[in-house]
Formats: sequence, C-alpha cells, structure tokens
Amino acid sequence: MAARRREAKRRHWPANLYQNSTGYFYWRNPDTKKDYGIGRDQAKAFGEARAANAELEQSRGHRSIVQRMTAPDDRTLRAWSAEYAVIYAETRNPTPSTMKTVRAGIRAVCTAPFVDRLLREVKTSEVADFILTATTARGAPMAALIRKTMHDMFREAETKGLIEGGKNPVSVTRRPDIEVVRSRLTLENFLAIYKQAQKSPDSWIARSMELALITAQRREDVSKMQFAEAKDGFLAVVQTKGRGSVRLRIPLSLRLGALKLSLDDVVKRCRDDAVSAYMLHYTETRGGQRRSARVTAEKLTRAFADTRNSTPGLTWEDGRTPASFHEIRSLAARLYTEQYDAKFAQALLGHKSAEMTSLYRDVRGAEWTELKIAI
Repeated sequence: MAARRREAKRRHWPANLYQNSTGYFYWRNPDTKKDYGIGRDQAKAFGEARAANAELEQSRGHRSIVQRMTAPDDRTLRAWSAEYAVIYAETRNPTPSTMKTVRAGIRAVCTAPFVDRLLREVKTSEVADFILTATTARGAPMAALIRKTMHDMFREAETKGLIEGGKNPVSVTRRPDIEVVRSRLTLENFLAIYKQAQKSPDSWIARSMELALITAQRREDVSKMQFAEAKDGFLAVVQTKGRGSVRLRIPLSLRLGALKLSLDDVVKRCRDDAVSAYMLHYTETRGGQRRSARVTAEKLTRAFADTRNSTPGLTWEDGRTPASFHEIRSLAARLYTEQYDAKFAQALLGHKSAEMTSLYRDVRGAEWTELKIAI
C-alpha cells in the first residue's frame, strides 16, 4: 500500500514528523512505530526530527557523503570480516582445522543484526544481546565461538586504527557458560574397553590406546608417531596443535603403573610383519584401507567408539555422552599426577599453563576421591 501523500503545507517537513489536532509535534520511528513527543515549537520540532532521522539512517548502516569523506578508512563489520579472514590466514599460520573453525565463527558473526554498521559504532549492549540470543538459539559452544571470533576481529581492527584503542565492544561481555556433556573416562572403563580391543583382529586398536595413555598425547600426534622418532632412549614428539611450538622428548623408559607397561614395551608391540614407518598402521589390505598405511586420527576415534559401544557392562554419568578417544589424554593426566605430580603431567601434556592441565585433571564427578590418613 502506497504511503499517503503529504498535505501541501507539510511538503517540506522532515520525514516522520507529525502534528496532532492540538498542534503538538511528534516524531514516529518508522521501524518500531513508536512515537516521541517534541512539543509545539515548530523550529525545535524540525531540528529534533532531522537529528532523529540522521541517527536512524546511521543505525541502519547508511552514511552521509560528509561522513564518508571525513572517515575514508572506516569499515562495516561485514566488510571487515572478509579482510580479517585474509589477515588471519596470512599472519597466524593456522592449521586447516583451525582455519575451518575461524571461518565458521566469521559466518556466525555475519548474522549479527549490526553487521552493516561501522566497526566504531557497534555498541557493547548490542554485542551482549547478540551473544545471549546465540546462546539460546544455537547453544553455548557456538555462542562462545561467536564471542571469541568477534573479540579477536575487533582486537585486530584496533591494531589497524579502525576503532579507538581500548574501545573493543566485546571485551567486557560475559563468556557463555559451556557445560561439558562428555563423560570422563575412568581407569576401570578404560581397562574394560582395552580388554575388548585386545579381542579385535585389528591389533592397532589396542596399540593406539596404549600409546595414547602412556604418552598422554592428542590423537593427531598419536596417529603420526613413527618408529624413526624412537631413538637414543627417547620418543620425539612435535605436537600438531601448537604448530611445532611444543617439542617433547619422552623417555622410552617411561612406565605407567596403572597399565603395567613402559613406552618402550608399546613401541616394540607396534612392530609386526607389516613393514611401515608408522607405529599405528594397518596389517592387511581390506576395504578402503591399505596394508602398512598409517591409521588416521579420525579412524582412531571411530574404532575406539565402536569398541567402547561393544564393551559390555559400561556405565556413564546421567545426562552425559560416552567418553571419546580424546578422554584417554585426560585419564593420563590424572594417572601421571597421582604417580608423579602435577608438574610432570603438565610437562608431558605440553601445556604452557597449569590451569590448562587442571582442566584435564578435572574428573567432572566421574571418580571418587579417596582420603588418605597419614599414620
């Protein structure tokens, strides 16, 4: 339906300005339909209406020619997101999986209602509302990713002078509380799954569990371990996640009491009649797998899950999902803390902070704490 034509005497009035039968002026927001009283002074009403219209256009992402001339380097959040992706890829040296996560975060940020606003005009209250809405609609993990991505986007914009220093609108927003729903892996459950794995004709399943528990490394690093890296009494590990920033030499003599095996024992167990550079490899050609080929990290996860699901008598905490292969690393952190101390566990896991190791040692209520009385 077309808008009603203005009366001739109101032809030059500012848009959205009205006057009732008593001569009272008011401005109506065309987006919300809310009215704002101004008074009976026409000059004042005209000025207020023009200012309100200008603010409305600015909130919609529109800029006047003067604004564009005086601030040529300004960026909208949408425009900056594309530049940020390129900057991140070129300067952070991310892994493919990290870059995939970053792009997912950028796509989510671009759904914000203020995405076409200038960076310097985005308000903290708007960001907080967007994160809260995302928490409800998309879950706390995605909301946390949105906040993390947006915070880094504005931090990068700060270094480029696109926003004033110390004016990052994301900094003071609350981080979404993420409740971890995955169960911790207890030693009892590990041993039950391990016993089931030993029955499989694919010997690498049991070997993968042994390597993961004794070395306390991530599945990606366990998958890539090579026989050539075990020499001079040590196993050399360059952790994947830190892009080589964490380089470990783990003694082959390292022995985990709970498993009654040393790292050297496991390395020797990995040797069989299939000649391969990798400790975890296929022993025969079957289906899509080739004899002697490396077992990928994804395959380790699936094989562990299948073995876990076929293990009788396992129980998991109410409301939580079963433990995954990654939980072996957490179990190792707890066992080594008990066998040695927290500093040893932190060094073996390759963590730079004790706080990160403490997250792995957190049992999330899966185990009993035994009180020991000194005699």
